[in-house]
Amino acid sequence: MSYFEFTGKNVKEAIAKACTELEMEEALLEVEVIAESTRGFLGIVGQRDARIRVRKRDILKEVLTVDDNPEPEMPMRSQSENIEPSIETTSLQSEDFDEPCDVVDEHHPDLERACEILQQILDRIPVEVEVKGKVRDGAIHLDIQGDKSGLLIGKRGQTLDSLQHLMNKILNRDNSAEEKVEVVIDTEDYRRRKQETLKEIALKMSRKAKKSLKPVSFNPMPASERRLVHLILAEDREVYTKSYGEGPMRRIIVYPKRAMANKRRRH
Repeated sequence: MSYFEFTGKNVKEAIAKACTELEMEEALLEVEVIAESTRGFLGIVGQRDARIRVRKRDILKEVLTVDDNPEPEMPMRSQSENIEPSIETTSLQSEDFDEPCDVVDEHHPDLERACEILQQILDRIPVEVEVKGKVRDGAIHLDIQGDKSGLLIGKRGQTLDSLQHLMNKILNRDNSAEEKVEVVIDTEDYRRRKQETLKEIALKMSRKAKKSLKPVSFNPMPASERRLVHLILAEDREVYTKSYGEGPMRRIIVYPKRAMANKRRRH
């Protein structure tokens, strides 16, 4: 991949020139500082501009190799706690995306930028798609629309999750913990369909655990799916869930409360 060199009175100015000439966001460029600027004697003799070398990031490679999104999992609920989570917030129908990317939602200043960055990423993969955005519950929801947008879902949603993980890293790179914004990416209503499938499986495993009075284990699943299962089963007061294992082998186990209470009494 070709490198390009730029100069400026300082590194910041050199980067700005690179972004303007290459028509790309700084977050989509790899930047190497070759030389810092120097003021020289009296700001005249020996003065030197900053020099940088940049190249376009290999977005396709990053999307396909990025680690699983390390979303926090829900803790095990005790019998005394009353948790009523809403799993509705992760669902957004594609018809809700009626705002094109060149229209900024007045409720979120980062919406237009998020749309543009994702569109730049997808243009480099490349696929002929359009990105539309909407703000919901304080989060930026981006929907990828096009005849072949389904190709971006990947096996078990891994490509879509990788795009989402990458977008969150780019948009929050310079944000403090208080300023972080959540970006949710979807296509062909995949998130809602996946949520419904996970809910069916979770309820089935819960019934199995309650009927057998024995712990029941899920197959290994990514963090985003485990978190959703924890949320779904937190509403069932007859079971509780815990995660075990490391990395890609991490899984959820559903425990029937009645069997665990009987076991404690016997001991």
